[in-house]
Amino acid sequence: MNKERKNSGLILVLFGAIAFSLGGLFVKLIPWNPISINAGRCIFSSIVIGTYMYLSGHKLKLNKTVIKGGLCVCAMLICYVASTKMTTAANAIVLEYTAPIFIIILEALLFNKKPARLDVIVCITVLFGIYIVMTDGMGKGNLLGDIIALLSGLFYAFTIMLNDFKDGDSLSSVLLGHMLTVLIGFVFITRETDFSAKTLLLVAALGLFQAGAGYTLLTVGLKNCEPLAGSLVASIEPVLNPILVALFYGEYMNLKTIIGSIIVIGSIVIYNILSIKRE
Repeated sequence: MNKERKNSGLILVLFGAIAFSLGGLFVKLIPWNPISINAGRCIFSSIVIGTYMYLSGHKLKLNKTVIKGGLCVCAMLICYVASTKMTTAANAIVLEYTAPIFIIILEALLFNKKPARLDVIVCITVLFGIYIVMTDGMGKGNLLGDIIALLSGLFYAFTIMLNDFKDGDSLSSVLLGHMLTVLIGFVFITRETDFSAKTLLLVAALGLFQAGAGYTLLTVGLKNCEPLAGSLVASIEPVLNPILVALFYGEYMNLKTIIGSIIVIGSIVIYNILSIKRE
């Protein structure tokens, strides 16, 4: 892999992570219910992802594994937006970011893969960070939102693992999941009352840039850069997300949330670094 290709790959990952980090802010600003927001953004993101698949020659596959994957993607999208509305943006993204921990657990349960010592240590550390974040949410009446955010992390783990299953195709499952989200939520959109230019522009931007372009940029970028560098650059998403919400929406993190977030995100970033070096 030449240097120019690596650098271009990192730039794509950076822009993809920045695009993803806009999710918390846009969801907070759109005055719709979570299912309507999801359906609205997935109208646009489906077009972006479908266009990318067509231009790249990636054919859509349909089988039981792909359909199950599509259902997981759909559930992940709904849970993330719902949790962002119900709890703080920081809690929502940090708890969704626990997906690697769920992967360790799922691989042990589904594939009989014995966790290494590093896996066990990071699981215990992250669970401690989750406890701090969720007890903070409990004190503010956000416990249900935090639980839904954890479910988002679980479904995100399944999404990451799609290619590990027989006949799996992650890109097809992602497109199917986005289309299913539109079918489920379209009727909810018709019941909304705010169709101002600002609201529609935010919904379109959420679909085109945050979900559609964000996923495409990360997918292409991670294929063209070193795994370690790509992983580090991509990890700016859960950090930038709550910062943007604080700056432009006025939702700030307290010390307890900051400490829990540092433990969760820091543990997973270090785990990714050590895992990639080990491999």
